[in-house]
Amino acid sequence: MSWRDRLPQTLRGRLAAGVVAGALLVLSGSFVVLHVMIRDALYRHLDQDMAVQMRAVAEYAMQHPGREGITEYMPQFRTRAHQDFFQIWDGQGRTLARSDSSAGRDLPRLAAVAAHPTYHDLRLPDGHFGRAVSQSFGLAQGDPRGYLTVVVAEETENLDKLEARIHFLLLMIAVTTTAAMLLIARYAVLRGLRPVTEFARSVERVDPEDPHARLGTGPLPAELRPVAASFSALLQRLLDALAREKRYARNVAHELRNPLAEIRLLADVGSASREPEACAAAIRDIGAVAVGMERIVDTLMALTRYEAGLEAPQPDPVDLAAELRRQADSLLGAAEQRGLTISLDLPGEVWVHVDSAMAQRMLANLLGNAVAHSPRGAAVQVALSQNGDLDIANPAPHLQPADLPRLGEQFYRVGHGEIGPHAGLGLSLALAIARILGVRLHFTLRDDGYLVASIRGFRRLGPSAPTSGDPPRAG
Repeated sequence: MSWRDRLPQTLRGRLAAGVVAGALLVLSGSFVVLHVMIRDALYRHLDQDMAVQMRAVAEYAMQHPGREGITEYMPQFRTRAHQDFFQIWDGQGRTLARSDSSAGRDLPRLAAVAAHPTYHDLRLPDGHFGRAVSQSFGLAQGDPRGYLTVVVAEETENLDKLEARIHFLLLMIAVTTTAAMLLIARYAVLRGLRPVTEFARSVERVDPEDPHARLGTGPLPAELRPVAASFSALLQRLLDALAREKRYARNVAHELRNPLAEIRLLADVGSASREPEACAAAIRDIGAVAVGMERIVDTLMALTRYEAGLEAPQPDPVDLAAELRRQADSLLGAAEQRGLTISLDLPGEVWVHVDSAMAQRMLANLLGNAVAHSPRGAAVQVALSQNGDLDIANPAPHLQPADLPRLGEQFYRVGHGEIGPHAGLGLSLALAIARILGVRLHFTLRDDGYLVASIRGFRRLGPSAPTSGDPPRAG
C-alpha cells in the first residue's frame, strides 16, 4: 500500500491531516530555532560576564607581582559554595593564584592566546559541568613571570536547568497550541465544508424522474461556484435529455397506436377480399397511413433535435416575401379544393438574416396549420411589413381565448382539421424553431374570430441584399 492509499479518504480528513501536519512542522521548526536562539543568548551573556571577570583578574595579577593571590578576595571568588572559579599560571607553568572556590584543586590549564579570549566547556574542580574562558596576557619587559595565563570558569548546571525549564515551557506551549489548532482546524474544516456537504446532499435529493428537478448550489465558496455551476448545468442537460427521450417515446407510442391499428384493419380487410380492386384500395390506404406515420415520426424527431440544441442555425440572406409566396403556391391546390383563398399582403422584397431551411419549415408549418384548420370558403390572411413583422391569420371558430396558452403543446387539438389527420405537432415545431432562430412567435385571437400567428424579431438586412429573381406568386 502506497502512502497515498494511507491518506484519509474524505476531504474533511485530508484537510484536517494537512493542517495538523503543517502545524507540527511549523512548531517543530520554531522549537529548534528558539532552542538555538535561547541557548546562544544565554551562553553569549555568560561568556561576556566571564570575559569581564577574566580581564579584572588579569589586571589585579599584573599590577601586584608576587601577590597575585590577592585576587582570591574578589567578592565573586570568596566562598567555596560559589559557582565562579579562576586560576593564574606564569610563563613557566607555575600556579600563581587560584580561587578559594576551587578548594585547592587545579583547573585544567587550557589553551590560550594573547589578545583573544578562548571559550571551553569542561568539568569543574567540584565535579560539576561548567564553561571557561582562557587568555594569555603579556607582562612588562623584565618581569620574571614572563606572561600570565588566566582561566576563569563558571558552573553552567543552573543555566542548563533554566534552559531545560524554558524548553519544557516551550514544549507545553507547542502541545497546547497543537491541541488548540486541532480543535480550530476541526471547527474551521467542518464549517468551511458545510456548503460542500449541503451541495452533496442536494445532489442526492435530485429525482431523475422529475423533469423540473433543480440542483440547489447554496452559498458555496467562490472556488467551488464554477464547479457547482458546471455540474448543475450538466445535470440539467442530462435531466432535459432524459425528459425528451421519455417524451419522444411516449409521444411515438401514443400517436402511432391508431395508425398501426388502422393499417392492421386495412390489411385484414384487403386480405379477406378476393377482388383486386379492393386489395389495391386497401394497399393505397395503407400507404397513405404509412405516409402520415412517417410525417409524425419525422416531425417528432425534428422537434426533439431542435429542443436538444443538436441543430444550430446557419444564417444567410433570405427574402421572406418570396418564401411566403412559394409556400402559398404550394398550398394552392389544397386550398382550392375547399374554396379557400390565401390573401397575401407582401412588399416586393424583405431580406432578413436567418437560417433558410429552418425558416422555411416554420413558415410551412404555420401556413399549413392555417389552411388545414380554416372552414370551407374562408380566407387565410398573410401580412408582411417592410421591417419583417409577419402575421398569419385564419378563422378559428372552435378556439377560445383560454386555449391560446396551450397552442404550443404537443398533440393539443381544438376541433379537427379539414385536410387529413393531424397530430397537433405543427405549432409545437414552429415554436421550437422560433426559439432557435431567436424570433418571437405568439398567438392572439381577434374579435372577428381569427387566430393570428405573429412573428417578430427577424434580423432585417439593408437594401443592398442579394435578390433571388422573380419569386412565384399565389393566385
